[in-house]
Amino acid sequence: MGKYLLAHDLGTTGDKAVLFSEDGTLVRAVTAEYKTHYLGHGFVEQDPDDWWRAVCGSSAELLKSVNPKDVAAVSFSGQMMGCLCVDRHGKPLRPSIIWADTRSVREADALGKAYGKTAFYRTSGHRISSSHTVTKLMWIKENEPEIYRQAYKILCAKDYIVLKLTGRFVTDYSDASGTLAYNICGHMWAEDIMQAAGVDREKFPDILAAATVVGEVGEKAARESGLPRGLPVVLGGGDGPCGLVGTGAIRDGTGYTYIGTSAWSKFCRTRPVRDPGMRVVTWNHVIPEFVAPTGTMQAAGASIAWMKENLCAEERALAEKTGESVYKFINENAAKSKRGAGGLLFLPHLQGERSPFWNVDAKGAFVGLTMRHGANDMKRAVFEGIAMNMGVIFHILQENKIGLQDSMVLIGGGANSPVLRQAMADIYEMDMLIPDKLDEATSMGAAIIAGRGVGLYQDFDVLDRFLSIKEVVHPVKENTEFFRELRKVFEECYFALEKVNEKLGRFE
Repeated sequence: MGKYLLAHDLGTTGDKAVLFSEDGTLVRAVTAEYKTHYLGHGFVEQDPDDWWRAVCGSSAELLKSVNPKDVAAVSFSGQMMGCLCVDRHGKPLRPSIIWADTRSVREADALGKAYGKTAFYRTSGHRISSSHTVTKLMWIKENEPEIYRQAYKILCAKDYIVLKLTGRFVTDYSDASGTLAYNICGHMWAEDIMQAAGVDREKFPDILAAATVVGEVGEKAARESGLPRGLPVVLGGGDGPCGLVGTGAIRDGTGYTYIGTSAWSKFCRTRPVRDPGMRVVTWNHVIPEFVAPTGTMQAAGASIAWMKENLCAEERALAEKTGESVYKFINENAAKSKRGAGGLLFLPHLQGERSPFWNVDAKGAFVGLTMRHGANDMKRAVFEGIAMNMGVIFHILQENKIGLQDSMVLIGGGANSPVLRQAMADIYEMDMLIPDKLDEATSMGAAIIAGRGVGLYQDFDVLDRFLSIKEVVHPVKENTEFFRELRKVFEECYFALEKVNEKLGRFE
């Protein structure tokens, strides 16, 4: 048995590949970037062969650090809710329509009328949304019928890489739940939803547990990727559910919050959430017997990236001059603005919104801008707007008695921001636990799944080998009271602009 575990996290901007030793030591991590194509009108696509080239390049780079024969297994976490059509030979028929794509609004409306929105929520655990696989497949059937006819299977990102390595068309329970063609209580494909959507059951792959050894790296894949021929390939899961394992959320009531390009709070539970307003949803955990009630916002780190490109020329220049991170200077300047940014709010709905508003027409806005506000107030407002949007989501989950803990593990690139993580503690009204590895939780989860799959670990409860808490951010009492009131105004702003934003969409 090998001594190392290789994991790939196929995200929105690139493949984060990590190599861990059996004892949990991070040997090396590399990132191979790829392009996202924003085509307008909600169309967002990626080339699946860019994923494959990234996996090949990052694998070859990591294997320079060890003897490839000492690697025990490879596994994956990946972006969810995509729609990649492949033929029976595994060849992509078109670019993958990824999670951020919202072109299938009309199809989502049609499915809601055919199946019933409340019934759909109870069956799938989700609201009907254009962000998910089944409505995207409906769009392809309607607008690209020849592609639909030729499609043998519909795959998510990590499933395509598993196919390239092993030749098998499969998915796991967590990614299956993200398609919305899934029965969250029955842990199986929902054929009644597929029938209402007018899509064919046989186009969906078989569902296996995340820790299943799907097969071994084949000869052709070994030549292209540099991975050893015969290396066990463990299926893995969706990035958010893998993060549950990578943060230790493997017991009822435990959870974590991730601030990346998008952001979410996710919990491990034994039964789905049944929120009367359908504001939060339920995925399957990568551990099949659990589910994962979740609230997700669209543009968290994406809002920070927008801010960096459009409001932070000074910080970018300093970073280029000094070689230090641009985000160091952005945070320093944001911290010069006082709590609440002097009454300035930022609505971080730059790509529409999922939880809790579920509105593709939602738009970003600065509200309360006056002559006394400066750029640093705007920067602080961006960080606090993300935290308040996540706070709205979190408190809805709490209303539904989802989380049982008194602290929250905070991961993702956003957790590097002192301004943001303090706002998160103040708005969640609980300690934020900051791990020593912020960006590896999803790939770490995939590595643990790999180890479980090949028998290196007897169960999933081995996180203490991989991770430790480096900092605890405590809520400040006067801040919690302040943000409790400001959060109400934040929600009022969204609803006040709801119709305006819908009208503005006509002028895009």
